[in-house]
Amino acid sequence: MKKTILLSLILITCTMLPAVFDDYQPSARARGMGGAFTGVANDVNAIFFNPAGLADTEYEAIIGMANLHGESFSQLKTLAAGAMLPKKLGTLGLGIRMLDVEFEGYTLSSEQIYTLSHGITLQHDIHSTINFGYNLNYYNLSFDDDDSDGAFGLDLGVTALLHTRTKLGFAITNLNKAKMGFENQIDLPSKMAMGISYVPYDRVTTSIEVKKDFAQETEFMGGVEARVFDPLSIRVGVHQNPATYSAGATFTLEGVSVDYAFTVHSVLAPTHYINLGYRY
Repeated sequence: MKKTILLSLILITCTMLPAVFDDYQPSARARGMGGAFTGVANDVNAIFFNPAGLADTEYEAIIGMANLHGESFSQLKTLAAGAMLPKKLGTLGLGIRMLDVEFEGYTLSSEQIYTLSHGITLQHDIHSTINFGYNLNYYNLSFDDDDSDGAFGLDLGVTALLHTRTKLGFAITNLNKAKMGFENQIDLPSKMAMGISYVPYDRVTTSIEVKKDFAQETEFMGGVEARVFDPLSIRVGVHQNPATYSAGATFTLEGVSVDYAFTVHSVLAPTHYINLGYRY
């Protein structure tokens, strides 16, 4: 009886969590800025927000983990890695996102998104830089009864850096509107995001963003990041719909970085995000 009640509570809570293959904010840094990262996109986690930003990286890897809304049964794990190609062919990236719902050692459901990404600089001079990027995604959803299904999706992104201080970003996910299911097919989430970041002072970055889910309402978000001193950066952010408030910090030493973010939800329990990265 106790197990039945606990399992029911887990399933009820799962219905309150984001929909299947929704935006889980896999970057602690981006989460600390309220999710307003499309117009920033300058580390390897750009794969998950705006693949054009991958062109601004060289060799980098970041892993991440979180229990969404503090629930131990809902585990998000991520990996992003990028390597610069020769002859100005851009940067090639690999991304993995996994969300598992577990109960007493059993995986009730598992979502995986495997991403092959490429970002390249189309134009660069002393006044501006324009990058373009794309993702090829494979979505896989499986349940404990061995039922599973998969689908392929395409993401596109563009960034434009103007006079070194203003950066515009545009990204669209699941451009081909991939579907999943057998008898009753459902559309996987498709989103369009537009963001702008601005550096008013050295070591300070501000960012705002609007994101539209074609099946839902519009989201607005914004954040600020400041490098207090060389190893330490701090950030705060807000997100509307759903209403969340975030803060975070990064400590970097000899190419190794530890990112942490804390998000307070208006209804659900808070979430702690942790990323560990290495840039070489």
